Amino acid sequence: CGSGGTALAALMEGRAAIAIDLSPAATFITKNYCTPIDVDELQRAFDELQRKVKPEIDWLYETRCDRCGGRATTAYTVYSYIFQCPRCLEKVALFDCVEVQSQTADGRPKTISACPNCFARGITEEISTRSHRFDPVPVLASYLCEDGCKPRRGERRHNDPDSKKRDYFQKFDLGKLAEIESKPVPHWFPPQRMMNVDSNNEPWGDKWRAGTSSFRTVAELFTKRNLWALAAIRESCEANKQGDFLLFTLNTALLTLSRMCRHDWPSVMAGTYYIPQVNRELNVWNNFAERLPRKVEGIQEIAGALNGYSLLISTQSATQLLNIPTNSIDLIFTDPPYGGNIQYGELNFVWETWLGLNASWHDDEIVISETRKKTDHSWYLLMLQAMQESYRVLKPGRWISVCYHDTSEGTWQLLQDIMTEAGFIPEQSGETLFIDTGQKSFNQLTAEKVTKRDLVINFRKPHPKELAPATILTGDEDASTFTEKARLILGERLEAHPGATADRLYDELVSRMVRRGEFERHDFDALLRSVAEETGGRWYLLETAGLVDEAESKKEAAAAKRLESAMVAKLKREKGETEGVHYSDLFEAYLPIKDKPRRLLQDWLPEFFYKTPDGTWRLPANEEERQQKAALRSSGALRRIKRFANALIDGVPPSERDRPENAVTLADWICQCRRAGLFELGRVMYEKGGLKFDDLNEETQLLVEEDYQICVGRSEKKAPKAKGKDQQLSLMEE
Repeated sequence: CGSGGTALAALMEGRAAIAIDLSPAATFITKNYCTPIDVDELQRAFDELQRKVKPEIDWLYETRCDRCGGRATTAYTVYSYIFQCPRCLEKVALFDCVEVQSQTADGRPKTISACPNCFARGITEEISTRSHRFDPVPVLASYLCEDGCKPRRGERRHNDPDSKKRDYFQKFDLGKLAEIESKPVPHWFPPQRMMNVDSNNEPWGDKWRAGTSSFRTVAELFTKRNLWALAAIRESCEANKQGDFLLFTLNTALLTLSRMCRHDWPSVMAGTYYIPQVNRELNVWNNFAERLPRKVEGIQEIAGALNGYSLLISTQSATQLLNIPTNSIDLIFTDPPYGGNIQYGELNFVWETWLGLNASWHDDEIVISETRKKTDHSWYLLMLQAMQESYRVLKPGRWISVCYHDTSEGTWQLLQDIMTEAGFIPEQSGETLFIDTGQKSFNQLTAEKVTKRDLVINFRKPHPKELAPATILTGDEDASTFTEKARLILGERLEAHPGATADRLYDELVSRMVRRGEFERHDFDALLRSVAEETGGRWYLLETAGLVDEAESKKEAAAAKRLESAMVAKLKREKGETEGVHYSDLFEAYLPIKDKPRRLLQDWLPEFFYKTPDGTWRLPANEEERQQKAALRSSGALRRIKRFANALIDGVPPSERDRPENAVTLADWICQCRRAGLFELGRVMYEKGGLKFDDLNEETQLLVEEDYQICVGRSEKKAPKAKGKDQQLSLMEE
């Protein structure tokens, strides 16, 4: 149920709702969003809370105004990590560094932080944040004067040019922090180590990592002053009649009040535990008190929209719905975990420890995490179990709506396999349904393969005696049918990962099967040798195995024609504002196609369209460009190029037949990648292709160097990451 939005929607329609989630933080949030409150009673509860804790909070944040010398309250304090200048050897706060425009080694512009001491002497010496850093120190205090100064807000720095401000900073701002440090926190706060429920267990986490993160306990995520203030408010909330709603409000402020709060943009980087080099310590009470009226206003608006109130909220797993009768539910709306993209258990950990909730549920979480040894296969099995339970409780003929976010049609197809194995029939609609999430993140607006909207896929539980369509592998195929499908799966994997080992290929085939228990009836070794050959313990496609057959070629051409029509229509609507179309828009136009090609969209898209410098996709500009793409498709050259480059990326020896014959061929391949928008592949072939271009004529050398520089400039900021032997094979990879 997440935050409870679906439960609210059901109540607004006058329907009874059951909201479940394995995370107690999620059900706590849902309870508070969905529970009507008495606003007058809440106000009295808040006033009581304020009487109890405000004097203590005022002491924590008290300071003096450097203009009138009167009383003042600290609004926020800025902390900065310290680095040592490699030239003058002075330790400087990153906050004090001078931003200077510079260039990378390949001539691209960048902004660097320069040592202020060296800069004052006319020398630009970069302070690298990758170098050893020292503990953060307070560098700026912003305060609110309580004795009538106008404007009320003022600020001062640790190295302020005004000597009076410097003195006040030392005496009152640093003095108060030293006083707090000298005293123990007199209230309970979470004692847990990060990602560690039981002191006997090893800490775990992908977003937080032992040995690399700069804090080890939940408490260390906060300054001592904010830890004290949060603990004081929490303790008083627990004894309050409206304590749950007050804790709910405090919970929404929790991460913003941590050391993760950025100074330049007072907010927390979503989806990770990251303490910025320069962070802001906000005033806990002010932040908490400002949030409460907004929460009350929202709850009142929700209460006014409710059409009845029949709701059950349960903290439990979707894999075991034992308390829900078979064939009793009218509609299921679920937003399932998609692989390892979001580590909900880790990201909820801090909330749950502060709320005093049981955080030991993570072993049962449906997620992929290499750190926690949760594989793609365990994700598949648990998802299948959850969908089978959903199938059991849903009434025949009724629907389950699956809200899904990933733009990889591979994971979308995997989800369809799971749903079909559970017994559901997919909706036969030519339209793509989506939920527009409104405000977009920067990544949603700019990244190539990030969904701009939440796609919704509907499935129906069939009526009795109604048959569901077959999935990719059912386990019921005869030998010839199974062999054909298995060969396709193995070929797809070896296309993307040449040089894979037999055990990894076996895992892939087993993971793509729907009924895994039938696999032992078939000869895996014979299947593998029918499409690949072994060299030194690694497997490579046979010369003809990777070619697209005529039927698949027609599917891809038909899909490309449909995408071309969608591109023309979109560009016409935008009236020339952009040169190309975003990948996610192409993906949404692609999903309704019923007879999809076997290959992933991302694999065959470069064989029909061109990538723009902005990362979007455009149509061929003229007949010559169309002929270039047609030649690539007919010769299969681009697939050979991909196999060669993918082997280099994976760090395995490429197959001899996939290697370029000479430097001229390699130069042409790099050019093809530049034209096709496969910039990462072009870059890795230039850097790791193993051939020198010194013997080429000067013009060809200049052209290949130009192609390489374009590939570097337009590829991702970091080079493709080599996949080690021990990395978990993931069905979520594209």
